Amino acid sequence: MLRNSQMWQRNWRIVTVAALGAVLAFVGSFLVEPTFEASTRLLIHGRDATFLSSTGQDLTTQPGVVDSQLSQSLAGTYAGIATSRSVATAVVDELHLDAPSRSDGLVSTLAKGFAWAYRCGRAFVTSGYCADVDPYEKAVTEVQEGTAVQPLATNAGATAGQGSSYVLEITSSGHSPQEAKEVTDAVAAELVATSQARYSEDAQRSLKALQAQLAAAGKDVSAASTALATYQTENGISASDGKLALSAETYESLRSDLLKAQAEEADLRAQLVSIASSLSTIPRSAQSRQRIITGRSTTQLDSSNANTVYNDLLTQQRTTQASLDGQVARVRQLTEAVDGAAPISNNAKLAGMTGLESQLELAQKNQADLAASVQQARTSQAQGPVGLTRIDTAAEPPYPSEPKRYIYLALGLLLGALAGAGLTMWAKRHDPDAVDVEDGDPLDPRDPGDEARDPDLLDELAGSGAGQPVTQWPAPARAEVLTGAAPSGNGHHAPTTAPEPRQADGTT
Repeated sequence: MLRNSQMWQRNWRIVTVAALGAVLAFVGSFLVEPTFEASTRLLIHGRDATFLSSTGQDLTTQPGVVDSQLSQSLAGTYAGIATSRSVATAVVDELHLDAPSRSDGLVSTLAKGFAWAYRCGRAFVTSGYCADVDPYEKAVTEVQEGTAVQPLATNAGATAGQGSSYVLEITSSGHSPQEAKEVTDAVAAELVATSQARYSEDAQRSLKALQAQLAAAGKDVSAASTALATYQTENGISASDGKLALSAETYESLRSDLLKAQAEEADLRAQLVSIASSLSTIPRSAQSRQRIITGRSTTQLDSSNANTVYNDLLTQQRTTQASLDGQVARVRQLTEAVDGAAPISNNAKLAGMTGLESQLELAQKNQADLAASVQQARTSQAQGPVGLTRIDTAAEPPYPSEPKRYIYLALGLLLGALAGAGLTMWAKRHDPDAVDVEDGDPLDPRDPGDEARDPDLLDELAGSGAGQPVTQWPAPARAEVLTGAAPSGNGHHAPTTAPEPRQADGTT
């Protein structure tokens, strides 16, 4: 019990000041304007996010789009749009966040003053001056900085924490629960509206470009038709003459095939000449001689075998001859076909008309394709965008996210404890009635331990004694237990006694 009392006498300042600091810091945290956070979710229709395509087409037609990367790309794109200045400006204009606060209470006034002092102090330390902030710009900046958009990650399994889903979570902040909810819903609605507007702009731009291309294709078809009609009129080609163009093309094809067949025939004849020349220099059989020696006898065997090289060339000659015979027959047939198909007198004119007809057919095909694309673009524009849809609406948060009052409480407790420790050390050094930290009695200059622990205390007490002498007590001698008389010089034992203490003037 005595020891607890001594510890309280030594540390009561630390405990008191620490508790006071914690209370002041906790109360001061109410001067900081609270911040509330609310969140809502949107669903991304990945394959229908047509606003990303400059041609107004959905992403299924875009090369290089991978499903595993599509959600991250779309989430990053939508996050950039949601945190843009245009969205923040629209939210501020809709909710009138730049309007002055109607709260005129003492706490509100102190909070505003504390916020102004913190902002200007930080700005002065950072930039050297404190600039005035426009309320509208301040509200826009708060919306931008307080909005966070990210894909919703899984909370379990091997993919926990990886945001690769098509669910987009929007989190926004406000100075009241209602304001946080309204800002979050407004940001989500503005993001959906921006996506729809961007889709409408892209679809309209694509439709106009396709319509312009369709008009140009129509002009090409008209020009090709005019050129064909003019050519027929200038060359006196009637509709019945146009049917003879097929005969002209057939005749030209026959002549071309005949020339190719004649060239192949000449090549085969050249190959036969080369093979015959090789056969004339190679013998038909190959002679071999083998000599066998066994002991004293010697046996010699002579053999004649067919030459394999000669046989291979002979086979190749027969194959080439068969091909040549077939090619000669084909040339004969093509020659008879060409001789039997008399050339038409106006073949050259009909061939020119055929080229113009081909150009007209290409122009008409291009026009038909563009017409189908225009119709598809009109259908997509009529259906409307489906890039983003709302899943839910934000709820009013019950508690603020900032400030964290337990942080203020812990910080005040720490600073108070440090201040109390410093105050205790200062009081111990300057208060003559301070309690000794070892024996619990007041500091006494006559106590050798106190004098050793505080050598300046004697001088202070001497200076405050108004000229009175200060009594110094010598260190007490350790008492000895008398077990007998101490031996004297003559061998006799004499009793030993402790010396009497003397005062400063020498008297006992």
